[in-house]
Amino acid sequence: MPRVVVLGCGTGVGKTWFSLALLRALAARGVPTMGLKPIESGIEPGTGSAPGSDAAALASAGNLRTTQSRPLYALAAPVSPHLAARAEGLRIDERLAADWVRQAESEVTMYTPSHMAIWSIVETAGGVFSPLSATATNLDLALALEPATWVLVAADALGVLHDVSATIQAMRARNRAPDHVVLCAARAPDASTGSNAAELAALGIATPSAVLARDDDRGLDALVALLLGQSPKL
Repeated sequence: MPRVVVLGCGTGVGKTWFSLALLRALAARGVPTMGLKPIESGIEPGTGSAPGSDAAALASAGNLRTTQSRPLYALAAPVSPHLAARAEGLRIDERLAADWVRQAESEVTMYTPSHMAIWSIVETAGGVFSPLSATATNLDLALALEPATWVLVAADALGVLHDVSATIQAMRARNRAPDHVVLCAARAPDASTGSNAAELAALGIATPSAVLARDDDRGLDALVALLLGQSPKL
C-alpha cells in the first residue's frame, strides 16, 4: 500500500491544507485514497469523531472510509502533543500510532478490489522534531511508518531558506531525508513569497516538487504525476 507521510518544518506551515489537496487530487484521478492523523492536540473532549478536527477533515477528503476518523491520541490542550498528553496522564507511543495507521489501512483493503493500490496519506502533528514524548519526535513516528514517501511541507515565506535547510540537515543526521519538499502559500505573503523555491534550488538546499497557492490545487499536478510514477519505490 503506497503511504505518504506528511511532515512539516513547523506548526502552521500548511501540512493539513497540503494533505487535503493531495487527497483531492488523487481521488479526482480515481485513485483509492484515505487520510489519517494518528495524533492531534486541541480536540474538544468527548466529541466522538472530533468534528472540525484535522483528522475528521482528512478522513472525509479521501474516497475510502475508515473507522479511524478520530485520532488514536485525541488530546484536548492546544499545545505540543507531548505536553497535551502529559496533561491527561498519557504518554504517546509512536509505535502504537504506527500500528493504528496500519490497522486503518488493513481495514479498507477488505472492501477494495485487490488489484487497486490504496494510497494512505498520514499527517503528523507539528514539526518534524516536535516531541511526542521524552524520547520520540515526529521523525520517529515517520520511521516507524516506513516504507513510505516523506513530504516535507514549509511555508513560502521569509525564513523558509533557514527552516528547510536546518530541518533537512537534522533529518540527514538521522540518515533519512525527505523525498519531496513542498512550499505552501503563507497566510500572510511577504517580499520573499514566490521567489523561495528558486532560491532553495539555487542554494542547493532542495528543489521543491510543488509550490502551492492558497486554496488552489493546480500546483499539485506535477507532484501527483511524480508520485504515481514512483509506485515501484512506494
